[in-house]
Amino acid sequence: MSRAPSALTIAIARSAFVALLLGLWIIGSSIYGSAVLPSPLEVVATMFQGFHEGWLIRATLVTLSEVLPAFAIAAIAGAGLGVALGLAHFWGDVLEPMILGVYSIPKITLYPIFLVLFKLGIASKVAFGFFHGVFPIEILTQGATSTISPTYLKVARTLNLTPWQTAAHVVIPAIVPAMAVGLRLAFSLTFIGVILAEMSASRAGLGFLLNAADSTFDSRRTLAVIVVLAIIGIGTNLVFYALERRVSPARPEARQATLAM
Repeated sequence: MSRAPSALTIAIARSAFVALLLGLWIIGSSIYGSAVLPSPLEVVATMFQGFHEGWLIRATLVTLSEVLPAFAIAAIAGAGLGVALGLAHFWGDVLEPMILGVYSIPKITLYPIFLVLFKLGIASKVAFGFFHGVFPIEILTQGATSTISPTYLKVARTLNLTPWQTAAHVVIPAIVPAMAVGLRLAFSLTFIGVILAEMSASRAGLGFLLNAADSTFDSRRTLAVIVVLAIIGIGTNLVFYALERRVSPARPEARQATLAM
């Protein structure tokens, strides 16, 4: 049985990968020229300019003000619906194919409907981000809840636990690993949904900046916005990944065994 790599080894490998990407970026910039592919230093200079002049800070705050409520609503609604359908096996079997079917639809094609319902503004972007993020946490939570050992639920009924006590002491501890994965995926998809909405019909936000810079062939500003998006996305994923590692078994095989209890 092979030993798991140490944290130091993983950190070194990640640093080497980042260094490789930066090296390829620098080589590409020297080949195609800064007009097509600005160098990392030029992009960083544009970012500092954007933060100094305020346009990049304002756009970032607008996007975060849309992503955070959309993610919070998606997390609460998705987890609640997932637990409910996971415990109610009949309704879970009835609705699961429909939920998976809606989840498979390319969601950007539905954005005009959100514009009609919520008009042009923050509400439509929050709703569209929620629509992206609610599915993974609902699906994973429902799957984990439906596979809880019936013995645990029988013991809860034997002890005359109330539904709230059963949820707090039996259901939630059993589904926390799956919920942690679902939250990480939900934030990523919520973030993507809000950015797509800003690119499609918006007057502010990082998606709007990205679309405006791309339409004027401003490569430096385009890459500066992309780097900010990457920092937000990667940073948040690292936080959720750390949370997932704390509440889940360390090995993937053990994690799958936990979810299949």
